[in-house]
Amino acid sequence: MKLRTLAAAALFAAAGAGGPAAAQQTIEVVLFAGTSAMPVYVAQDKGFFAREGLKVNVTPTPNSGFQMTNLISGKFHIAGTAIDNLIAYMEGQGTAKVDREPDLITIMGLSSTELSLVAQPDIKSISELRGRDFALDSPSTGYAFVLRHMLEKNGLGPNDYKFVPFGGTRERLVALREKKAAAAMISEPFTTQARQEGFAILGEGVATVGPYQANVQIANRPWAKQNEEAVVKYIRALLSAIDWIYDPANKAESVKILAANAKIPESAAAPSVDGLTVGQAAVDRKGQLNMEGLRNVIALREKYGQPQKKMGAPEKYYDPTWYNRAIAR
Repeated sequence: MKLRTLAAAALFAAAGAGGPAAAQQTIEVVLFAGTSAMPVYVAQDKGFFAREGLKVNVTPTPNSGFQMTNLISGKFHIAGTAIDNLIAYMEGQGTAKVDREPDLITIMGLSSTELSLVAQPDIKSISELRGRDFALDSPSTGYAFVLRHMLEKNGLGPNDYKFVPFGGTRERLVALREKKAAAAMISEPFTTQARQEGFAILGEGVATVGPYQANVQIANRPWAKQNEEAVVKYIRALLSAIDWIYDPANKAESVKILAANAKIPESAAAPSVDGLTVGQAAVDRKGQLNMEGLRNVIALREKYGQPQKKMGAPEKYYDPTWYNRAIAR
């Protein structure tokens, strides 16, 4: 009888703590591996999702086309991505075919980004890239328009180069290593790897644009409305992860978490972890979306997107309902 009583007490304690006995809602998340995914990595590694009663499965995406088509089809519930990808597919400018009309919404902002223009070691200036191939995710989504703006500022027009899709940042770095492209926009932690491998760094793209909202969390709007409580818990777990990341005592462990998830050496992960809390690409301390940065994203898409059209107001792409509920608690 005593053993049964102890077992029952243990079961009750596990349930109260969100342990194995507690029912967990599963959320499928697809994201680009790298520094921008750190709040998700940390929330998973430190048990913040589990504490909220969530089981989060994370799938790294090779490119935005895979990510967006599978999010829109319902295979994934949430995506960590550039907000420009959401706008592109909502406005019919995405490059991959989708099986239904997209109804996507941003549920949380995270950060801007640093996009270094990385080139083959023998290239010393942007002018030397005239007539060369650039590796990117997609010619019309992600950060392609930041690159176009940067090149335009440096005297190169759209007929002076060729954009070649290779996929995410990791895939673009591979393209450089294999000499399949002359240059590419690279973000951390892969910028540090590129620098350590001797590639040339020709400048930073986002600085030419001004405030720029890059990394966000997005979802299918109908799913988010039907699973409002789960979305609020998901955001709350990410906010806990951001608090953890900003604690200096956790820096060494942050390096290990990023290195393990991005599959890079810790020496390459360390500078990226520093950039999570200081500088242009730092995660917003409260996980807020930068509305001025979003307006700049929209302005670039109106200038370069095809077919050219007027985009919607920022509120079309971002709904703070779930975020506001999360911070209210």
